[in-house]
Amino acid sequence: MGHAVNNLVGFLLAKVEPMTKDRDILRFAEMVGAKEPEAGTELYTPFRKMFPTSNYFFLESKILIIKISHSTRPFWGVSKKYLDFLDGFDYCLVLLTSDTEGWVFSKKEIKANIAADRWRLREKDNNYKINMSLPDQNSFFSPERFLKRIEKHGI
Repeated sequence: MGHAVNNLVGFLLAKVEPMTKDRDILRFAEMVGAKEPEAGTELYTPFRKMFPTSNYFFLESKILIIKISHSTRPFWGVSKKYLDFLDGFDYCLVLLTSDTEGWVFSKKEIKANIAADRWRLREKDNNYKINMSLPDQNSFFSPERFLKRIEKHGI
């Protein structure tokens, strides 16, 4: 019995995998060149422990939080815990409705939406709730337009 428990503990400690893998999020990330740390690298285990889902990526020196809504009336949730943690970093929030379309918000825009109470904190799950309608100026309709938007606006 002890040997089986040791094997299980070793397996759990050695293999930290993302909890969910939404194909549209992964396709979008790949199309824009965003990456997660490679398994086996020094950064992988602490990154995966902090971000257990595949919603967090690096795009050069910026962190992308990528969320998707498959609903006919799109809505998203973003954890206050992660926004607080990322406050000392350069990040942006990508809200997708498919693997090519959505909205992107800079850290400054995220804070402005929260301060203006457009994105309200739901105490029950400690997530900011984001509903339509979102500003056209933040929208993109292809990965190429997304990249141009973040380059042009310094997001």
